[in-house]
Amino acid sequence: MYALFNFVLLMFVSSLDARKLTSSNSVFSIDLIHRNSPLSPYYNSSTTPAPLGSVSHRHRVSLSSAYYDGKNVQTDIIPNGGDYLMKIAVGTPPVEFTAVADTGSDLVWVQCSPCQRCIGKQSSLFDPTESSTYHTIPCTSQSCNQPGIKSACQPNNVANDDSCAYTTQYGDGTKSEGVLNTETISFPSSTSFPSVIFGCGYNQQGQLGTNGDGIVGLGSGPLSLVSQLSPKIDYKFSYCLTPQSSGVNSKLKFGLDVAGPEVVSTPFTNQDVSMAFYSLTLDSITVGDNTPIPMSTNIIIDSGTTLTYLPTSVYTNVKSALKDTLTVDSVDDPNQFFDPCYETGSLEGSNPPNLVFQFRGANVVLKGENMFQKVDSLTCFAMVPTDEIPIFGNIAQVNYEVGYDLQAKQVSFAPKDCTKY
Repeated sequence: MYALFNFVLLMFVSSLDARKLTSSNSVFSIDLIHRNSPLSPYYNSSTTPAPLGSVSHRHRVSLSSAYYDGKNVQTDIIPNGGDYLMKIAVGTPPVEFTAVADTGSDLVWVQCSPCQRCIGKQSSLFDPTESSTYHTIPCTSQSCNQPGIKSACQPNNVANDDSCAYTTQYGDGTKSEGVLNTETISFPSSTSFPSVIFGCGYNQQGQLGTNGDGIVGLGSGPLSLVSQLSPKIDYKFSYCLTPQSSGVNSKLKFGLDVAGPEVVSTPFTNQDVSMAFYSLTLDSITVGDNTPIPMSTNIIIDSGTTLTYLPTSVYTNVKSALKDTLTVDSVDDPNQFFDPCYETGSLEGSNPPNLVFQFRGANVVLKGENMFQKVDSLTCFAMVPTDEIPIFGNIAQVNYEVGYDLQAKQVSFAPKDCTKY
């Protein structure tokens, strides 16, 4: 994993007023398909996930140098190994693509024809000449000259010279270059939205294309799908992630509050508009009946990161308290990455303690399914130490309805059986 950083050069940002969206509220839901689920179009039953799982395209996560120094740790990741995919249709008539749903980035884009360089994929490229609703945004227009945003004319010959260009690069090495335009975006529920700012990628490199057609940014920045649709979806969206072993797709919903008697909410910040992260304040972590372990630090919540990454000192204290509370002996992880690990059969009857993540104003209780994952024949703690900004990963979010209110700037949690969501 790597340093938490994603360089994004977006050469155009348009104001919300130009998006031609009305204020009426649309409520709809779509499936989220885990990359490793048998329901995924890219599922390969013979593929064994790498020890690290996967991180969001937005992130490069640096492992704790103090903790892992001298260990022979495999740090490769499988492309999209921990991502969730969603079906999205582009253009008129609509052309369907399977793209990565990413709460850690903003831009919506797919690979387009004619492609100067496209990374491997199974579906067709999007051909803008076949769509009656495709409109390129000139780089000479006023909307292509926003404060703090660089703009330029398309440097290659796949589009008109006055097209507004973009370059976006992600933490896993995926890179897309192309032109920004407005286009109609629709979903399997038949809900469609006109004039969404959309990236048509003509020059790509990296890993994304082997397991997806593009990226749907669901981050907090102005170009994300949820930000652009905010007036239509009442500034709200939520997801409910099912256990991978359930064989049931997760759900992504737009336009509704998270409801119920057990809902807790915590504010999020996005201090830098170029950083799409939803950053929460984590005050402490409690293991079972032990004394809370203080933190008071920012932590990013991300649906596209598999594991939870904690500051090294906090991780060490959480791990120690967990091992002291469990009545079974731990075993070594052959990959020297996870700690503690247990023989799966012995752990199943051990009744592990709850972990309580005490966010600012919201206590989120993690049970065994949120704390452990199977690694070969073992069951291991799904949290690891990092030198960078902590991340609250998607295993920790399983069987919670997690809602984002972009207007109130808060994230809500409600325990749910997500297979029935």
